[in-house]
Amino acid sequence: MKITLDTNVLVSAFISKKGNPAKILNLIADIDGIQLILSEEILDEFKDVLSREKIKEVFGWKQKDIDDIVKTVRDAAVIVKVKSDFKTVNEDSNDDMVLNTAYDGKCDYIVSGDKHLKNLKIFKGIKILPPKNMIDEIVEKFKEFIIPIDRIEIVKGTIIIKGGKTEF
Repeated sequence: MKITLDTNVLVSAFISKKGNPAKILNLIADIDGIQLILSEEILDEFKDVLSREKIKEVFGWKQKDIDDIVKTVRDAAVIVKVKSDFKTVNEDSNDDMVLNTAYDGKCDYIVSGDKHLKNLKIFKGIKILPPKNMIDEIVEKFKEFIIPIDRIEIVKGTIIIKGGKTEF
């Protein structure tokens, strides 16, 4: 499964560690069958947004912190060189950047909270979903690899997964 995250989702993941965008990044990191596909253009916009004075002030981030965040995301992603130049969203050319990245990265999904992208629903066979719906898709596809927290118990230093055929 290949996923492109819109800049708004990336930013939200680092602003609210408990929100759905952060959960998506954690699922991408934890499940081998999911690839994060980004472009330098998305990473540049991500860095620009995080570098806004208001955001830096609210979160107490210095430029080095932002550089580290961007590096972490870059290291977790496959970076594609964008060659496509679809002009689909007249209202915001940055949305086209996301579409072109996903297309050139042969993605299955785009995750976005942007109304212009969400209204498209699908682009060249790529599903466009808000974060909550993407979590549902991931859980459905990889449910055999995801263990609900209420099934995990630690007894005397041993991890026990309850309710399965095998207990560890």
